[in-house]
Amino acid sequence: MRLLFPSDRFLFCFSIIMMVLVTGSVLASPSKTVIKLSPQPLTQHTVELPLNEYHALAILALKKVSSSQVPRPYNAPLHSFTALPTNNDQLIDINNNNVRDDYERLLLTQYKRPEYVAMGVLAAAHWDRLAATHTQKDRIPLITAITLITNNIAINQCYYSLQQIDNTLVSPILHYFNTEQRIVIKQQSEEKLLRIIALSPFPITFDPQPCQRFTLLAESMLQTTFSAN
Repeated sequence: MRLLFPSDRFLFCFSIIMMVLVTGSVLASPSKTVIKLSPQPLTQHTVELPLNEYHALAILALKKVSSSQVPRPYNAPLHSFTALPTNNDQLIDINNNNVRDDYERLLLTQYKRPEYVAMGVLAAAHWDRLAATHTQKDRIPLITAITLITNNIAINQCYYSLQQIDNTLVSPILHYFNTEQRIVIKQQSEEKLLRIIALSPFPITFDPQPCQRFTLLAESMLQTTFSAN
């Protein structure tokens, strides 16, 4: 049996201490930073995005909204006597996807997240239905009036809530109702629906989580139900 002299004991203890320190430093070292190709995730507290990227892309594919096919501003064909539209309220939808071209260009150029573009598409579909009531001659059922008004309020509240987290987000409502005539149609449609709701004997309740209304609109458009996860 070999005896350890003081110098040997010192070297032995020193080697043990170094092994512990090296092992600890390896375990405590931070992991490498992951480079993300998508925008930085939102810092979410009480508000979450109503759509994930998968559902957002499904909506954009369904509506044929793509950054590779941004509708160009309207131009009359060469050697054509067709005049350029002089009425800014004229609906132009060259790619026939039921999204007004100027609004579609705005969504694709202003928003970098597909979730935001899809939300703008869903909001436009709702605003289309809202504006359609302006000239509707048939009786509007009470449930339809309530749904349109509560959707309207929820959409506005959702954008406002998300803006508290992401100050780069701007609601597209002023780009959709971007002329005096469109604003008047919006206001008169809302007044028409509110007069119907005023006759209701039932109280009107509003969703405490307004962004969930976008989820319902997306489920309706995609004709599916999203998983709770």
